[in-house]
Amino acid sequence: MGNFTYSAIDAQKKVVSGSVSAKTRQEAAQILTKKNLSPLVVKEVHEQVLVRGTIPAIDKITFCRYLSIMLATGLSLSEGIDVLREETKHPLMRRILGEMSYSLEQGQQLSSIFERYPDIFEEYFLTLTKAGEISGKLVEVFRYLETELRSEYSLNAKIKGALLYPTIVFTAMIGIGILMFFFVLPQIGKVFLSLRLPLPAFTQFLFMFSIAMSKHMIPLVIVGVLGGIGSFFAVRNHKVREGLFRLIRPIPLIRNLIKKVDLARFNRIFSTLLRSAVPITEALEISLKSLSWFEYRNLSSVFPQEIRKGRSLASIVKEHKEFPPLMVQMIAAGEKSASLDMTLGDLATFYEQEVEEEVKSLTQILEPMLMLIVGIAVGAMILSIIAPIYSVVGSFQQAATPGVPAPR
Repeated sequence: MGNFTYSAIDAQKKVVSGSVSAKTRQEAAQILTKKNLSPLVVKEVHEQVLVRGTIPAIDKITFCRYLSIMLATGLSLSEGIDVLREETKHPLMRRILGEMSYSLEQGQQLSSIFERYPDIFEEYFLTLTKAGEISGKLVEVFRYLETELRSEYSLNAKIKGALLYPTIVFTAMIGIGILMFFFVLPQIGKVFLSLRLPLPAFTQFLFMFSIAMSKHMIPLVIVGVLGGIGSFFAVRNHKVREGLFRLIRPIPLIRNLIKKVDLARFNRIFSTLLRSAVPITEALEISLKSLSWFEYRNLSSVFPQEIRKGRSLASIVKEHKEFPPLMVQMIAAGEKSASLDMTLGDLATFYEQEVEEEVKSLTQILEPMLMLIVGIAVGAMILSIIAPIYSVVGSFQQAATPGVPAPR
């Protein structure tokens, strides 16, 4: 299916322009005719857009909010999506909206369109849409999705904001270190090594190492850039991320932070699915599969089976130490009062607040540690440079003093 730009005359005899998705130019003209437009020019646009990719979270939030408002006011879904497509700047989102408009014109469902983009629309997004289509509650579904996506976006933004200062300090430290080793120390080292003065072993090593690095600066920069790009793409791989999780698992602060992020996400998604009348077994499987911590994901096949045996969710959760006692008690209370979805929503809010506190604690520990590391590194570098300078000054003073032999 391609994208076509058009110029046409509307019912008010005004020339309008825009874009439409269709298989052929003739089909694009037919779609325009159905919209009471008289096409003047229809031209295919060859967009260089990959189907795979990501969409910013804020665009998905806007999409869900717009659909919920549009459906609530009784507007035509296809017309509203066309308007949203004209206003969207992200190329992949424009393409998805174009295919959505075309598929709706052909009588297809929204969920069938989302299925084509598994890397963009998560499984719970697809499940909620299907549930909304079956129950006729798409307005409520997209409101729930907007709430879920906005909560997740807000939590991620707070985490990134809290880690911004340590990241800037660490980046500046690395940048200054590179500047010193590639440009400053080699020049100073050449001077002191040419004087053949007795230098401390660490100072001599520092000078020789920096001179060697400066001679191979271009290859080292190329290797560093390639290594950074390779690391960026490697981290996006599922197996690499799981390996990193296993490496950082022994670190208490990071382990607790990741677990609480997953608990907040689990409760939020699980609550949203239950409110949309998704069966509890399917809701459990989807919620657990969407988490980062492998111990939680491994339970995605265990919990539904236990639920099918007639056991309560609280008794199942209680058997696994990965879940805190508070969560077990709250789930038990929610099951007894028949308000499990509301209880899970409260738990999600609670753990989101806990994550904020954990991040603040982590940054309070990281900031002095980074300052200490920077101080030690700067102090060691200054001492390694100042010591030879004092030695040279002392040699010149003794050489200038009559009757005092200069040190060798």
